[in-house]
Amino acid sequence: MISARSIWFRLVSMSEERYGAGQLARLAETSDAELAARGTNRLDELHRLLGARSLF
Repeated sequence: MISARSIWFRLVSMSEERYGAGQLARLAETSDAELAARGTNRLDELHRLLGARSLF
């Protein structure tokens, strides 16, 4: 039987994934020139957005 706790954690996980997908979509729409104007680049932004999930 599935516990309420496991359902809750799955819902939280799904919302985090959805939030992350939105951030990645916005990054994809941002030009390299815009990122440079902010003092960053695409790779640094990926590291920031993905955090510990970033493997590169």
